[in-house]
Amino acid sequence: MHFGQTVTGVAVLVIAAIAQSIAYAADKTEAIAQEAVEVAVALPPGYKRDIVLHAVSRNLREFGQPVAGVRAARAMSDGGISELPQQTVDARPPSGPPREAMTMGSPCDLGLWRRRDGSVANMPKDREAWARACLLTRHFDWIGLPSVDRVREIASGLPAGRIKGAVLAMLLRGYGDVDTLRFVMGEVARKDFPLPKDSKAALQKMLGEPAFLYRLGRKDEVLASARKTENFASRAEIIRILVAAGDTDTAIAIFNLLASTPPNFGEDCFGWFGPIGGLELSSVGNALVAPAPALGAFIDRLPASALFRKVCPAGLNDDLFVEYLLAAGRFDDAIVRAREEKTQPFLLIDTLLQVGRTRLHSGDPNAARVLAEEAAAVLPPFDPGDPIEPTDPNRNASSMTDPATNGPERNQGERSGDTRRRFEVIQLLAATGAVTEAEALARKQPGALRAVALSAAVAGRAGLRFDDQAPLLSTISAADL
Repeated sequence: MHFGQTVTGVAVLVIAAIAQSIAYAADKTEAIAQEAVEVAVALPPGYKRDIVLHAVSRNLREFGQPVAGVRAARAMSDGGISELPQQTVDARPPSGPPREAMTMGSPCDLGLWRRRDGSVANMPKDREAWARACLLTRHFDWIGLPSVDRVREIASGLPAGRIKGAVLAMLLRGYGDVDTLRFVMGEVARKDFPLPKDSKAALQKMLGEPAFLYRLGRKDEVLASARKTENFASRAEIIRILVAAGDTDTAIAIFNLLASTPPNFGEDCFGWFGPIGGLELSSVGNALVAPAPALGAFIDRLPASALFRKVCPAGLNDDLFVEYLLAAGRFDDAIVRAREEKTQPFLLIDTLLQVGRTRLHSGDPNAARVLAEEAAAVLPPFDPGDPIEPTDPNRNASSMTDPATNGPERNQGERSGDTRRRFEVIQLLAATGAVTEAEALARKQPGALRAVALSAAVAGRAGLRFDDQAPLLSTISAADL
């Protein structure tokens, strides 16, 4: 036998072994998917089973097991009609178009200045009426704000009046980028079609706020403007901008001014720094895609501030501190701090999940696997909470979830966010190659959770995506059960 023939024979064997391994993995994934469906179908019929089947179906169809996913949906009480598109065989769950492209049956969606009868609003009063109905008073919660270019086009097409002034104010509050600021400044300064005096004065006051001055490059005026500002929100916004830009000295100086304008919920440290009306500094960076090292410099300097020591005498609480460390990209420090908190295991689990995804995203699955395995090791048993007993004489009759009036407070059980993390640990384990551990952990979950956990293991085997179109893992919570 020639050497070339020997090499060719070895290559064929290797390729055959790889193909066999891939086929085995595919069969194994399909078996786990079918097991997830069987566990869900075996639950007592009713609303709770439908919740589980819905989550299992979505995960299987989103992550490469459409046949099993459709089977789960068909087992729902309505036969899957509410979940599957018509004539579905193996389709993924229906997803809507981008938010701005969604139509809600409104004449506003017919096009710029278009009215329900098909005509175009060309007269000044007609255009003001259109802008009021389709922009200023419209609810954008479900469809998202229109693009900045569209809003600028609307502003340019309006007569110089209070409606135009309101649209320009919307541009500042809703967008506020440098080009938009300059556009608004140009409209305010126009001599040929001047705005009403009150609208012009209001816009000039907004443009003089610290955050806008900083974006316009007028940094020497920022601190002076911040001293004149009489509300917490404006000062908080410029602090976030300064922190992100690495201007720590000015950020600390403005933070010290907050003593005269405390937040509405500023009675404790969390009120000052938390997400509800506080500084919310975690928004400065993103642990996965864009950490902000400059945030770390700011939190390092905070303990030297007399105001910080007054409002946070014990320092930032563990949740906030870990959140800020993650946003700053100090992953090792965040894990160390989370490990110190012994009463909240899910703080460490969430931290390990976030850093694990970051490691996987950066191409280090081995490091991600180590973190996922640590998260699995500290995962506590599921706590369903105390059952709700409407007839309990010790329970407040006005609410089944209120604390008892003359008895112990009801155990609410595991928080929904923590239950979601339970499934995400299984998904990350499988995504990093620890498939055996992921399946074993999934099968340890009690009752209905086991079905969703197995579907999470299937999702992990498909790998994690980090693009903006990546499917989300569907989960359930204690409240669903």
